[in-house]
Amino acid sequence: MRRMRIDPPMQPGSRTDQLTEALRARIRRGIFPVGSKLPSEQAIALKFQVSRTVVREAVTRLKADGLVETRKGTAARVRAPAPVPDIGFFIPRSIDGLLGFLEVRRPIEAEMAALAAERRTEEQCAEIEAALRAIGEAQAASATGVDEDLAFHMAIGRATSNAYWSQFVRLFAEPMRSAIRLTRANEARRQDFAAEVAAEHLSIYRAIAAQDPEAAHAAAHRHVENAATRVLMADREFWQHEGLTLAEGWASQNKS
Repeated sequence: MRRMRIDPPMQPGSRTDQLTEALRARIRRGIFPVGSKLPSEQAIALKFQVSRTVVREAVTRLKADGLVETRKGTAARVRAPAPVPDIGFFIPRSIDGLLGFLEVRRPIEAEMAALAAERRTEEQCAEIEAALRAIGEAQAASATGVDEDLAFHMAIGRATSNAYWSQFVRLFAEPMRSAIRLTRANEARRQDFAAEVAAEHLSIYRAIAAQDPEAAHAAAHRHVENAATRVLMADREFWQHEGLTLAEGWASQNKS
């Protein structure tokens, strides 16, 4: 049985703003579908490691936006359609393919990380660590870190010691590279996003190094899920310029 997933602490800044956006993104993606109840205040506070006061403030904002309705003594219920009124005006439709790809990657990478934690050798663990270190070095040198990020995920695939997993990762290497290029471009614009990604990569590596399959599964699942959330939280300027170009490039290169 998998352990309950607990998201990492939210980064500095307005915790209410960040929690509101995180919940809004989950409503938009259908994780909290129309008619469903949001998790309890206590559950949300634990998941995002914030106070219940922050949770109440975030839910109040969602209510003001018409996304949820509340009744005394019961959890807030989602009442609005999934798309957020303002966000649809500037997120390009070409991003739908990327979100779909991330949705497919989420369970695959989670299982791959779990197997890597079970089977990795010391040499393979060192390879993953080296790939992780290379990402940091690329960022320090003001490089994109795209190739290094891809190498990190491919090293995890090799650590499963299953040739089919390695072949599978190689098969999707180019779509993954395109996806990583877009997500990292967005994340590079915000220090909090970049810090989240670094923390998520480190959590995956540590779980694999500790040979903890459940923790590795949860960390990898969280990483890909959060990547999709960060895409949805990108600002208008990103989607009007660099993000739009990258999204259109993704769509043209990865037509089904």
